[in-house]
Amino acid sequence: MRMPTLKTKLIYMADGLFLYETENGYVVTDQNDKILKQAKSHVTCSRYISKTLQSRRAAEREAIEKINQDQN
Repeated sequence: MRMPTLKTKLIYMADGLFLYETENGYVVTDQNDKILKQAKSHVTCSRYISKTLQSRRAAEREAIEKINQDQN
């Protein structure tokens, strides 16, 4: 789903995730304007962004550990 052409206000961005305030609530999108999460509360969207970033960091750590193990 693409970002609707409603009045929006960028609240913040973090590592390719964007939180917008819309007329109907809040929306999290990626860099391609694909809607990842919609909610009435900005707290819900902020939690979604935090969990997504934590998951990415964990995956990066695992990949780095695997590369280091393969080199030894």
